[in-house]
Amino acid sequence: MVPCCGGATSLDALEYDWPCGFARFEITVWNPERVWFSDEELIAIGDALGHPVQQVRAHI
Repeated sequence: MVPCCGGATSLDALEYDWPCGFARFEITVWNPERVWFSDEELIAIGDALGHPVQQVRAHI
């Protein structure tokens, strides 16, 4: 079931606007001056979490 309309579908049938991701958590940056984490920041975040991370921007 998809939350938008309650319809049934499968993940491979959805149309994705890349990059996209499925995550257990998110880091939200509410700063219009800030667009992307740098490669160094992503490495530091991944090191702190013990797992590599990838950033996916969401337009809300």
